Amino acid sequence: MLSLKIEQTQADKFAKKMWLNVRNPLERIINDNGLKGFKNNVQYQKVSLNTNEINFLKSINTEVKLKEILSSNPKKLRVLIDDLEPQMTDNLKKVLYNAFVSRVYEEPTRFDGLKFVDDIGLQTCPYCNRAYIQSVSKRGVVRPQIDHFFPKDKYPYLGVSFYNLIPSCSVCNGTTAKGNKNSYTDKLVSPYEIKSDDFKFSFDIESINNFPPKLVEKIDINDEYFKLEDFYKHHGDVVHELYTKLYREDTKEHFDSLRKSLSEIGFDEAEIHRFITCGYLDDEDLHKRPLSKLIKDISEELGLV
Repeated sequence: MLSLKIEQTQADKFAKKMWLNVRNPLERIINDNGLKGFKNNVQYQKVSLNTNEINFLKSINTEVKLKEILSSNPKKLRVLIDDLEPQMTDNLKKVLYNAFVSRVYEEPTRFDGLKFVDDIGLQTCPYCNRAYIQSVSKRGVVRPQIDHFFPKDKYPYLGVSFYNLIPSCSVCNGTTAKGNKNSYTDKLVSPYEIKSDDFKFSFDIESINNFPPKLVEKIDINDEYFKLEDFYKHHGDVVHELYTKLYREDTKEHFDSLRKSLSEIGFDEAEIHRFITCGYLDDEDLHKRPLSKLIKDISEELGLV
């Protein structure tokens, strides 16, 4: 639900660094007319390619084409899918998965997921803004979660494309969210395409202690994928706390005075908002803490900002 804004120059820089890592396994597949041999004591499934399939691999195995695949924004990635899918065969998908995913994305020496996320500078999941993106692997290593916006098993040639790699939380990246769904045919909206006002929270008052949030603006398909409204119904305590700060008799005057005092000692509006609500005011900062989008929308509705 968060709007991500990353400069195209960063994607171009990524593509410039990565394209050779993809070209090399593609070159080997072309020269071998498919996949064969062993790697890490695991035998590859033997795949023999026909002339048309080899010619297809040659057509994308150029510096210009690989950089295009690696750096295209979501809109252009859809154009690539439209262009490449009619030429796809089962064998091509197998070898492309090997070249883009197995040999690059899943190889830490070729793709450093932690550095990739650090370079983007994202802290919380842009799909839900409910959790941080770091998790722990089975080996006890702290690492980020990265979702393939367009699934890598269906579109393996986008397996290491910059704008297709979305840092996310384990829930949104797990089988309970996207699962085997096809985000391309379902027209899921990428965080890079979402506008800041595409999602907006309000709330209901169901009882003295129950203030469940609701989405008054949303993109239906994204809400359906990530169960946003269902999840956020469980965060009524956050709304209740913000409501109390404004409407309790013994707090309103205190916070009005606090805002004035903070302003007088040099705090700007964003800093005052963060001090009072523990959230962020500027859209570009919402990723820094979970629930910041909810906190901002409710604070604006209540007049806390």
